[in-house]
Amino acid sequence: MVSPQRAERIPLIALFFLCYVIKVQAVSYRERPESLAVREGQTVTLRCAFIGLTAQSVVIWEGPPNFNVMSTDRNVDSLYKRHRITGNSGRGEYSMEIKDVQVSDAGGYRCSTLGLQEKAEMMLDVIVPMKKAPKIIVSDISITAGQSLTLSCRTTEGSPLPTLTWFNGTTQVQQSNEELTDDRSIASLDLVLPELTRWDHGRNFTCVADQGHPELAPLTASSTMLNVKYSPVVRIRSQSIRASEGETLDLSCDVDSNPPATVTWRKLGGDIPTNAENRGGTLRLPTLDRTAAGVYQCQANNGIAPSGLGSATLTVQYPPHITSNFNRKTSPFVGQEAFSLLCEAEGYPEPRVRWRRKGTKLYFGNPLQFSRIDYDMEGDYECVASNGQMRDAVRQIFLDVRGKPYINTVSLKVSVRSGDTARLVCEILSDPLPEETRWLRRGPGQQDKPVTASQRPGIREEETTSPRGVTNTLVISHVGRSDGGVYVCETTNTFGTFQREFNMEVKGDTNTQAVVIASITVIVLLILFATIFICIAKRTGLSAGVKREKATSSTLTASRALPPLPPYLNSRSVPAMDPDDMDGLELQDFNGTLKPRPPPRMDKQPYSIGLSYPSLMHPLPPYSTVERQRPDGEDNMVDSPYLEDPWETEDFMTPPALPPKDLPGKRIDSSVLC
Repeated sequence: MVSPQRAERIPLIALFFLCYVIKVQAVSYRERPESLAVREGQTVTLRCAFIGLTAQSVVIWEGPPNFNVMSTDRNVDSLYKRHRITGNSGRGEYSMEIKDVQVSDAGGYRCSTLGLQEKAEMMLDVIVPMKKAPKIIVSDISITAGQSLTLSCRTTEGSPLPTLTWFNGTTQVQQSNEELTDDRSIASLDLVLPELTRWDHGRNFTCVADQGHPELAPLTASSTMLNVKYSPVVRIRSQSIRASEGETLDLSCDVDSNPPATVTWRKLGGDIPTNAENRGGTLRLPTLDRTAAGVYQCQANNGIAPSGLGSATLTVQYPPHITSNFNRKTSPFVGQEAFSLLCEAEGYPEPRVRWRRKGTKLYFGNPLQFSRIDYDMEGDYECVASNGQMRDAVRQIFLDVRGKPYINTVSLKVSVRSGDTARLVCEILSDPLPEETRWLRRGPGQQDKPVTASQRPGIREEETTSPRGVTNTLVISHVGRSDGGVYVCETTNTFGTFQREFNMEVKGDTNTQAVVIASITVIVLLILFATIFICIAKRTGLSAGVKREKATSSTLTASRALPPLPPYLNSRSVPAMDPDDMDGLELQDFNGTLKPRPPPRMDKQPYSIGLSYPSLMHPLPPYSTVERQRPDGEDNMVDSPYLEDPWETEDFMTPPALPPKDLPGKRIDSSVLC
């Protein structure tokens, strides 16, 4: 039976025990051990660090073989003389350092302490590089095409033992099998080639050994090249050969065989030329002639059946040869018609004869015909004879055109602005060269006068000479409008004279044209504004005067006698009027009707511009009688069918007269004129 005092202590002990367990279980890794590899003889550190260690915590390292205890806290077992614990214990660091690592150090390691739920494990691989490359063993040294072959790759070097791989050049090939001994001291890999061909000859097969850690142990490899024997294979580079007579020809026979074959030549249906040289795969035929043509065969033999055989057909051609013996140069004259050059050649096959201008690829027929000779045709021409694959035969002739000069200038119209410099270029083709070249100016009556520098400053000539002729340029500085016109370039040599006209047009200055256009525009605008103003004035001020005149027209007194009636008025067209009623009225004719004429205004001259009577304005027939008044105030009645001066009439604003039938009894208002 437990005493009461002990019963009170049990919960307290349990509480302390629980706190201790919680503290122990709170331990964790700050740096877990990780697997790594190291090269034999180097120094390696296996890192391990904790969080939550207490003063009572104990760190244990375990290692190979079979996870034996190697150290407790910082104490290392005496069996491990190359091992020691490193790091700061206060920070929970318990790393193990191994110097001069040996193969026996490889294996599993574990770093742990009390309270860890999982103990971290790591693997240490100790790499011993291979000292020698793997060895390749060939099952049959002498192999012939059609047989099989086995290649074996073996090695006993390195730790761990490498993985072996076969490569054909740079291409990995399928591995047939891999053999390892029970103690894993030998690695072996075989490659089986079931049936070899001539294409396998010279192939490079490589066995590569890989220990898995190229940074510590580089890859090693061994290679072998296959030696496969096979019968000769013959190939003629060209089965149909064409050669020219007189050339040296090499007939080549390419032979592929292992071992090398012996090559012999023969000609079917004849003998090989006596000067032929047999150089194994090449038969040289120096200085060919037509008898060398035929079928040639080469035969190759290396002791492995069957032998190789190839053939080629040789055709000997005759090169073209130009037989025409024409001179190196011919000299036709300008203007000569139906001129031709004939070229003849021979060869086999029969050559094709053509002409071309030297330096061009445009061909002409044979003979070369010219309808009419001019200077543009001068130059070198070549007769070309060709017959297929042979080299062409070429003979050259120079066409030297002679005659009077010719001006070849294209642009005969020159346009220049006033004030600029004009250049008239006269390009002269001539053989012989011109003796004299001058410029003329064509005046009235087709008269030509020489243009010289003495006429005015700024005129000069520039002349350059070329093999084909002369270029003469007339330069006129500060051109004015008076300089425009027709200029003539005249050139002369032994055979005659030639002229060419140049038309020079001098345009006005751009600023002057702009001023003229602007002035015309201003004048038109002023006329337009004046017209509008007159129309407005007539519609406003003058209409008021018309009304006043209508109001007072009945009280006007005639100042002159009534004019006589026109001849065309008779008693039927004019109603009878009492002479007493007509007293004091001046009548005027209006379309056959007598109307009162307004009294004259004595305060103004009757011929003054602007003096008019709009209310009484009417058209006058061209045959009516019109009253005129002289400037001195005297009355004068003039009977005339037409007016000599319409501006001298009293009503000068009256529009042109219309026939009476067009205005039957209608009055014209002057306002409609606008």
